[in-house]
Amino acid sequence: MFRKNFYLGFLGCIGFFALRYVASHNLYDLAYLGFFAFFSNFFIGKIQGTRTDERFQENQKIAFAQIGKIAILLQFAIWCIALLTGKLEWVFVLSVIGYVALTNFYAIRLYWLEEK
Repeated sequence: MFRKNFYLGFLGCIGFFALRYVASHNLYDLAYLGFFAFFSNFFIGKIQGTRTDERFQENQKIAFAQIGKIAILLQFAIWCIALLTGKLEWVFVLSVIGYVALTNFYAIRLYWLEEK
């Protein structure tokens, strides 16, 4: 069940299209950074096992709890930046980067908990 998602991690390479921002200076080119969230499949794919047991479910709850605290702080920071700058383009880009960071942090934390 976990191994088949491992190869989806290679879709994260599409995120390198965000380098077009250097030439075009269009902030919406940074939306390609969202594809870096697929790199989390490398960590989830490394978890050994074919079914979820009680230990895996507990580790999922712990990882989600830690991610929830960070997500609330991140959304508050993005909200503050939106109020201070008033530029929706930056809010969009920061939301994409936040999504990528939270997805990858969850996968890494779940992998660490499973390997303990």
